[in-house]
Amino acid sequence: MTEQNNSSQVVLEPEQYETLAQLASKQNRTISDVAQEVVRLGLESLEIKKQRRKEALERLEQMREEIYRTHGMYPGDPVAEVRTEREKQIDRVNLK
Repeated sequence: MTEQNNSSQVVLEPEQYETLAQLASKQNRTISDVAQEVVRLGLESLEIKKQRRKEALERLEQMREEIYRTHGMYPGDPVAEVRTEREKQIDRVNLK
């Protein structure tokens, strides 16, 4: 199978271009080669972060299920309870 290269024009900030040019010069490579490597590494990094987030969510789901099995579902309405308590606090402050 032959590998097909696609070309694209990317607008870089001057500092980004200068950094790529310096890296390319130090490594005796073209700016294009260095830019391709940077993009590849960036995409790999994004994929790793995505996988870590997915694994974290899976662990949280397992913890939630374990808590539910151990303690059951809370029968009340926490939001309504907090609002009621907050209203009582406001009333106490207003009465002073």
